Amino acid sequence: MSKHQIKILDGGLSTELVSLGFSLENCKLWTGKAIAERPDLLKQAHLNFIKSGAEVITTASYQLSIELIIQELNCSELQARNLIKKSVQIVREAISEANNQNILIAGSIGPYGACLCDGSEFRGDYVHDLSEEFLIEWHRPRLECLLEEKVDLIAIETFPSIKEAKAVLKLISNYPEIKAWLAFSCKNENELSVGDKFSSAYPLFEKNQQLIAIGINCSLPNDITSLLESVLKDGKATKPFVVYSNDAKRWNETNSEYDVDDGTDPIQPVLENIPKWMELGATFIGGCCKISSEHLKIIKNLIENF
Repeated sequence: MSKHQIKILDGGLSTELVSLGFSLENCKLWTGKAIAERPDLLKQAHLNFIKSGAEVITTASYQLSIELIIQELNCSELQARNLIKKSVQIVREAISEANNQNILIAGSIGPYGACLCDGSEFRGDYVHDLSEEFLIEWHRPRLECLLEEKVDLIAIETFPSIKEAKAVLKLISNYPEIKAWLAFSCKNENELSVGDKFSSAYPLFEKNQQLIAIGINCSLPNDITSLLESVLKDGKATKPFVVYSNDAKRWNETNSEYDVDDGTDPIQPVLENIPKWMELGATFIGGCCKISSEHLKIIKNLIENF
């Protein structure tokens, strides 16, 4: 894979916001809270990633549903929709300030489980109790808001199951002009968070013409390489991969914190695996949790010098 064919994504938006002094403690809207409270810091976070080499910036709409916004901000449905739209407007402001109109805007669509605010997106078991029709209708308002603001593509990200991915892609099929990527959250080197095999998920979606890439995010770097290898045909990917991993620290859900630092550099496994991802067919590479704009500079340089 030529370095010229790689699109550099941004990094962990929550990580960057925290580094700028924004608190996400007990925050059900997650990075979406910054849209309402500190749009200036949110714009700066996006700008930091652009300055570090990001060619695609993702909106802060990952953990936003109409119901959750209304609940947390005590606002109207119209105001909730406008908040989602503002996530795109803030990215556009950052792009304008950076004077780089080549940057693409990816509208973030997180899973239903993210808006349960209890880590469900990393288990995915909630999908067993929900119908495809329910999931489609739940995802519809946010998608409509992002499309009304004319995002360049949709980032379907941190999805824990095949079932929810199918539902959202069925919804997106109503908008045939829009392109998207699909990134799953995975719990080990074989399985999505709910237990579906990645090797079963990838072939289900590889022929979808609206998907520009399929892959993995918010997962451990060493697991991702094995996951990608599991779906190759004759040593090649039939659909490009999108990869934006966490650093190598494992999240301890019981204690709601990352595992104790063992003295190793948690970014190193990411850097060691990126050349492998490129060789396997990744054309979209960035970072997720714990990957800052400073880390993204290193990632960009690694790719450019590969």
